Amino acid sequence: MIYKESGILELKSSFREWKEIIITLSAFANKKGGTVIVGLDDGGQPLHLQLGKKTIEDFVNKIKNHTDPVLYPSINMITFGLGEIVEIIVPQSDYKPVFAFEKAWIRVGKSNVKLSTDKLRELILRYSYQEFDNQMVSFDNSDMEFDTEVLDKFYAKSYQLPKRLNVAEYLCFSKVNYNYPQAVVKAARFKGNTPVKFLDTRNYNDSLVLITDLLLEFIRKNIRFQYIITGKAERDERWEYPMVALREVILNAIVHRDYKDPGNIQIRIFDDFIEIWSPGLLPKELDINNLIKNNRSIPRNKQILKLIHLIGEIENWGTGFARIEEACNKNGNPLPLFKERAGAFVIRIDNAVTVENASGTKSGGVNTFNLSNLYDAVKGNQGISLSKLLEVSGLSKRSLERWLKKLKDQNRIEFKGAPKTGGCFLK
Repeated sequence: MIYKESGILELKSSFREWKEIIITLSAFANKKGGTVIVGLDDGGQPLHLQLGKKTIEDFVNKIKNHTDPVLYPSINMITFGLGEIVEIIVPQSDYKPVFAFEKAWIRVGKSNVKLSTDKLRELILRYSYQEFDNQMVSFDNSDMEFDTEVLDKFYAKSYQLPKRLNVAEYLCFSKVNYNYPQAVVKAARFKGNTPVKFLDTRNYNDSLVLITDLLLEFIRKNIRFQYIITGKAERDERWEYPMVALREVILNAIVHRDYKDPGNIQIRIFDDFIEIWSPGLLPKELDINNLIKNNRSIPRNKQILKLIHLIGEIENWGTGFARIEEACNKNGNPLPLFKERAGAFVIRIDNAVTVENASGTKSGGVNTFNLSNLYDAVKGNQGISLSKLLEVSGLSKRSLERWLKKLKDQNRIEFKGAPKTGGCFLK
C-alpha cells in the first residue's frame, strides 16, 4: 500500500514529532476527521519504527493533557516491513472547536492552519449546546403581567402554570416582553429591493404564541392581492406570497433561532421578494443545500417548541421546509432560497413575477397571469409551442421568455425540438 498525504492523511516519521501529531489531530477533528500514520517518510516508505513499551501510553497521556475537549482517537499498531507503523484515526468532533496547546487549528489541504477569530466564533456558535430557554427567570410571577388570551389557550390543554417560570414560559405567557430584547421580532417594508428606505416598520415584543399572527397581519398590510384569470367564470384571488409558507417560516424562526445571539428575527419585505432573518446558523447535522429532503427536526429551543407544539401551532417532524416548498409551488412562487449570512439563517421567497401585457406595459401591479398558470399550461398541453403560449398567456415575447427561463432554472420544464417547431414539456 502506498500512502500519500492529503486533507485527511498525514505521515510522521516517529513519536518525536508528538506535538505536531497532536496539532494535526485537532485540525482533523475541527474539519472532517482524518488519520495520522507514524513510521513513514514523506514518500510513504517505511522507516522500520520500533516502539518502546510505553510509547503509546505516553502519547495518549500527552493527548489528554494538551487537547480541549480531550480527543480519544483510535490507535492501531500494524506490522509493516521490518518494523511497525501506527495508525491514529480521529473522527470529526461533535464539540468544536478542539484546541491543541491552547490554540485551535483546522486542516486546509495538506497543512494545519490556525483558526481565524471569525471562524473560531462561527464554530462556537454552531456547536455550542443551547439551553437558553430552559433557564429560570430571576423574578417571580407576581412581577409579570400575563396575556389572558394565551393563558386560555394553555388552560384548555390542562397546562398548569408553575410558580417559577423558565425563559420559554416567560416569553410565551407574558403580555409584554421587557426582559429579553433579543426576542423582539422586527418587521419592515422597504421601498425597492434594498434595505435603505423604510415605508413601514414595527417591533413586536408580544407573547411568542401571538407574534406569528401579528406578523402575518403586518405582511398582508404591505403586500398585494393577485387576480388570476384561469378561464373559469370567477377569477382566483391570492396573495403574492403564500400565507401557509410564511406562517411556517416565522414559526420555524421563533422555535429554532439562537436566543443567545443579541440579534432579532427580522421580516424584510421588498418590492419583489420577502426575507426572514433568523439569528444563528443551522445545526451541523443539516445541509443547507438539502433542507427540503432532510425531513429532520433538530430544535435549538426545546422548551419553546414544547409549549407552541402543545397548543397545535407547530409539529415536530421536520417536514416544515417541504410544506414551504409545496405552498410556494401552489401559489405560483419560485422555490424558496436558503442562505446563511452574517451569522443568521435567511429564507427568501420571491413573489409571483410582475407581468407585462402584450403591449409591454405593466398591469398596474395586479397580475392576470402568473408563473403557476404558465406551468399548468405546459402540464396540460405537453409539447405546447411558444406561439400558442403567447396566445394563451397574453404575455409579451420578452416576458414569456423570462418566465420560461425561470421554470427551466427550477428544473420544472424543458424545451424540445427546433426553436420554431419545438415545444415545452414537463421534466
